[in-house]
Amino acid sequence: MCRTTGAQSQGNLMHRRKAIKGLMALAGSVSAGRILAQDAAPSATGAGTCRLISQDVTGPFHTEHYLEHSNLMKGQNGIPLTLNFHVKDVLTCNPLAGAKVLIWHANNEGHYSGVVNQVLNADGTATGDVLDFTNETFCRGMQTSDEQGRVQFVTSFPGWYFPRITHIHLKVYPPGFSEEATTQLYLHNENCDEVYATEHYRHRGPNPTQRNPGDESSLFSYDEGDLWLNIKKEGAGYTATHELGVVFYGGMFGELPDYYQPG
Repeated sequence: MCRTTGAQSQGNLMHRRKAIKGLMALAGSVSAGRILAQDAAPSATGAGTCRLISQDVTGPFHTEHYLEHSNLMKGQNGIPLTLNFHVKDVLTCNPLAGAKVLIWHANNEGHYSGVVNQVLNADGTATGDVLDFTNETFCRGMQTSDEQGRVQFVTSFPGWYFPRITHIHLKVYPPGFSEEATTQLYLHNENCDEVYATEHYRHRGPNPTQRNPGDESSLFSYDEGDLWLNIKKEGAGYTATHELGVVFYGGMFGELPDYYQPG
């Protein structure tokens, strides 16, 4: 994938969305499947029937190493969050079996595994200290979708770091890893405020950066309702079910939009 950040992403994000939708329309001429069943999706169970999930930037903490495992807690402190994803091929409206789903997010302290973390003050300024979690794999993993396109992760409710809202990074690959779909999933303020008042989060307080579905951003896709997780309380933790509508062209339309190029 061509990883883009900052000003380049800001300038290209709208172009990418239009390019992907244009390719989807072209795909409709060679496929019997329904394409983009609805243009504005609710956030109930994700993208909704046969809708391409909105794209978002990769971010700086993606790595090339993801263990194939479902339990991402890895001894981390935090409230369990069970994520049930349904991967669907929007060209056919069928479940996509054998897809590789990758997620990664910050732990309760706002740190990522697999990388060296700058320790930040509450206002986002650097303290000068670093934490090296290069050899750790918490809150980072991969699963392969079953015949019904389903994968499940059990992880900890993500922590926050300034100036981002609480989020989870996600990529979906077809079985051959030849292309990729990249996005982020966002957590509602009320869920975060509730969790951040509990034992393993309260010492950091609530996330000072708050956004809502529909909010505009020059870089991130807050405005896309299908990227917001609908979380419910279940036992001692939380759970969410979300549909991931993807399409992989296999080169049939020439060069792919950069969000769909392997990286």
